[in-house]
Amino acid sequence: MVNLVSSLITYDSNVFKGFDNVYATSFYCSGSQIAGQVLFSDSFPEIPKIIISLEKLDTSINNSGFILEITDVQLTYFNITISCPNQRVYAMRFKWYAICGGGLQVINYISSSAIVNNTFPHSLSNPKYCFVSLTGLLYNGQIDFLLQISELTSSSITVEINQVDGKFPHLLQIGYQVVITSYEIINLGFQSTLQNFTSQPIQNLCSGWFIFNLQGLNYSSTDNIRLNLTNNNTADILSYKFGKWDGQYTGSYHSQLWLFYQNTYFSCAVIKTKSKLILAINDLPEKKIVFIDPNLQYINQGQYELIFNQKLSYMQIEVAMKSFEGKLIQSSINMQDKCNPSQIQVLKYQHQKIINFITFYLAFTSPIYEQQKFKLNITPGSIELVQVLYNYIQTEKTILKFEYVDI
Repeated sequence: MVNLVSSLITYDSNVFKGFDNVYATSFYCSGSQIAGQVLFSDSFPEIPKIIISLEKLDTSINNSGFILEITDVQLTYFNITISCPNQRVYAMRFKWYAICGGGLQVINYISSSAIVNNTFPHSLSNPKYCFVSLTGLLYNGQIDFLLQISELTSSSITVEINQVDGKFPHLLQIGYQVVITSYEIINLGFQSTLQNFTSQPIQNLCSGWFIFNLQGLNYSSTDNIRLNLTNNNTADILSYKFGKWDGQYTGSYHSQLWLFYQNTYFSCAVIKTKSKLILAINDLPEKKIVFIDPNLQYINQGQYELIFNQKLSYMQIEVAMKSFEGKLIQSSINMQDKCNPSQIQVLKYQHQKIINFITFYLAFTSPIYEQQKFKLNITPGSIELVQVLYNYIQTEKTILKFEYVDI
């Protein structure tokens, strides 16, 4: 999934298999450190933030494990190392997500001595959502642990790790990422299983990344840790399995997250019309637009800037226009077709002698954002609503236009 803006990308994602011996047959990690490099599909305009999601683990029975560390991030690539100080790590695969812009901060942490709860400062001005994900562990025996966010404030975030009696001392070292963002995150649920896990069908959402977020393990120390994520996706539905492919079960804890990495335009989901013959038609304005939820009405010609500082996932608009002989009313409305954001539906309404006033009722939907910005243009012959978005750069799109057209 790649986005192009002025020949540069602002987000990117893929799966890295360079530490998986099934794909990289020369990979052998035991008492060693191995470097890898991940190439982006193109160049970013600024250094992006990197999110990592573990998808496969295959490590030895005891005194094993690995630690991942991102060592360098540039405009076209990032470098990462895997450290395996003890018994052999056979495979480790991860999915990565890269995004630029000021709406996200990633904190990478590797424990140095005792494994304790931690509070980290952050610099995000409007923190709304967060999660923590496992990026590495060293162990020697049975382990059972879970990483969780316990508190997010305007200046700090706290990560807790549970301590199961008799097992926690066997967890020797841990690495994890903390992600804090003003972008919307939908958490579909926390999953805990002692065996293999099969997900429910998950509806695919536009302009979002589905993140399999591994937060902990419950390992009995009777066999290798063997866990693998397999996806079975279509254009509309996502599903996956996570668990062993051989040997004994390893329990796991994970959450299902949707991260919306860019703002999207409002899309019309419903259009209804109501036609009338009004005797006192001269008492009504020629045209008007009404925003139902904020309770705003505009009649006069001019250019207006609208900023709604509230969450609007559903926006209702009413447009009313007089109908004139010799003219038709033409509407151009943004109606998204699945994940294609550029579908403009054009409809035409012919004048009839028994009708002189038409009201259009429209319902627009969009992922929830903290602020929506619009430009409203009312001319002698039209009403136009333009949405203004900021995804690293500012873009504009007409999502609604009603105009008189000569027949």
